Amino acid sequence: MKLTASLAVAASIVAATSAQTIQINNPTEGTVWNVGEKNFVGWTNNCASMGNASTAVKIELVEGPASAVRFVTDVGVLDCSGSNTRADATVPDTIKTGMYSIRVLTLPQNSYSPAFQVNNPKSQPPATTGGPTPTPSTPTGAGNLLTASGSLTALLGCAAAVLQYVV
Repeated sequence: MKLTASLAVAASIVAATSAQTIQINNPTEGTVWNVGEKNFVGWTNNCASMGNASTAVKIELVEGPASAVRFVTDVGVLDCSGSNTRADATVPDTIKTGMYSIRVLTLPQNSYSPAFQVNNPKSQPPATTGGPTPTPSTPTGAGNLLTASGSLTALLGCAAAVLQYVV
């Protein structure tokens, strides 16, 4: 009985931990944004747990592998304090054509979009010489990895506490 109650508490802690962040659902893999045009970032959940800070959360364009994501530029601000699930974002025309991700600076952890294409007609990638084309390494799934990692940590901590109590 004690074990069942403890596991129920652990499960609710894990659920609360993962529910505190937003999940970006736009842009998605395969999305193409053009510089200078109004696009939008879409999400589910909210970040009301951030308090007043949840009404003006930065939206950043980032690049690089999940282990070394690099900030590129700010593209907008969103309000994730309540029922809003969409915010405008515009990539400046100084950004080169390439693969990027969106990072939203939420707490307790940032939220990431899958990698997507940004096109800038003034800055096309160089033509290839027929050799292999390198695949850019982008932070795809970084948000899911971080959410899973945080949930696993919470679950393991609760399991350890339960074992100490039971034994």
